[in-house]
Amino acid sequence: MLLTRKGDASARPSSRFSSGLADTLARALPTMDRRAFLKRSGIGVGAGIAASELGLIRKAKAAIGADAGETSKIHVRRTVCTHCSVGCAVDAVVENGVWVRQNPVFDSPINLGAHCAKGAALREHGHGEYRLKYPMKLVNGKYQRISWDQALTEISAKLLEVKKTAGPDSTFFVGSSKHNNEQAMLLRKFVSFYGTNNTDHQARICHSTTVAGVANTWGYGAMTNSFNDMQNAKAALYIGSNAAEAHPVSMLHLLHAKENGCKVIVVDPRYTRTAAKSNQYIRIRSGSDIPFLYGMMYHIFKNGWEDKQYIHDRVYGMEKIREEALSWTPDRVEEACGIPEAEVFQAAQTMALNRPSTVVWCMGQTQHTIGNAIVRASCLLQLVLGNIGKSGGGTNIFRGHDNVQGATDVGPNPDSLPGYFGLATGAWKHWCNVWGVDYEWVKKQFASQVMMEKSGRLSRTN
Repeated sequence: MLLTRKGDASARPSSRFSSGLADTLARALPTMDRRAFLKRSGIGVGAGIAASELGLIRKAKAAIGADAGETSKIHVRRTVCTHCSVGCAVDAVVENGVWVRQNPVFDSPINLGAHCAKGAALREHGHGEYRLKYPMKLVNGKYQRISWDQALTEISAKLLEVKKTAGPDSTFFVGSSKHNNEQAMLLRKFVSFYGTNNTDHQARICHSTTVAGVANTWGYGAMTNSFNDMQNAKAALYIGSNAAEAHPVSMLHLLHAKENGCKVIVVDPRYTRTAAKSNQYIRIRSGSDIPFLYGMMYHIFKNGWEDKQYIHDRVYGMEKIREEALSWTPDRVEEACGIPEAEVFQAAQTMALNRPSTVVWCMGQTQHTIGNAIVRASCLLQLVLGNIGKSGGGTNIFRGHDNVQGATDVGPNPDSLPGYFGLATGAWKHWCNVWGVDYEWVKKQFASQVMMEKSGRLSRTN
């Protein structure tokens, strides 16, 4: 069985030999169902190795073509996958200026020679038939291609007209965590010069609860450890993360950690593919994350498993957390979470007796209406165990897009100027100085100073 992708003819083997090899493999591996494929996995691996040799065939063809007076040049360009925030390395094979093939990079510390399903389709970013390559304008119900000059002129004129007739706050600007830091900063600057704070982006929505919860705990709202550092963890608690499906490259690192003896706990209302790889699966009621986490801390304090020296040296206010945790008795936790006390005790014991241990979460925590508080509780658990600031410990907060962190740090947030400066007068004066513009001129672009220092509309609320 051969798996063939629909795409450009330029991406397919074109030599007589490679075509013959493909026919031979097709006859050797006829179409089969999933079960038959798995039974013949050994043949599949052999076919994959044979297919990989086509790269050598292509190089030989290029050399022969050069002798015959043809101009066929093949280069390998190392790049970074643009699908999500992981940063997997990819080798793009470019022939005569056309990206024809790609390979995962084996010496990358991130993807370790592997691709996820989305990363394997990276070449389609450049060759996809639906890719927009130039400005289009809807004219009489049909899109027509226009020049960049025309597009910029018409859009600029329309924005100025809207601002003049309806005011600057009548416009909403949408940013992106697909933007790099410079693009994100530029959009916030543009919006500020237009005279409004009505701007937002998906990074603030998915990331804001973590920024608030983690920053309020130890000062900066971000993941504390790297993917490959997870291989140093002796225990891992996944609560609010289905990494096998949402972050498959991170799952690769977890599986390596398991080979090193890491104990995996998955807490999720649904039995996921990540749960299938766990040592302990706990099915809590949706939304009961906080009682569960405090239930774990109850057992940790009751059994003296907290890192007393770490708390003494580095943590302020833990006595209040201890008081709250001890109020979450097993009967209260069982009532709230719908799980036996023994499961909570086992999770607490595993995390406490197998340190350093890490806690992993993503949208399963942050997208609750109480996401901020859930994040905070996860951070507190790691402080109780003394896992922050240690290799193999920390909080691994998985993201979804290329630049969620950077776009939030410097980009188009409705409630803050770049760097979380807020919208107070002093913040505006600082950034006007950075941008090299007069503060009074920027203030005149807004409807009033009140609106200038008021948070803009959010993309979820109007």
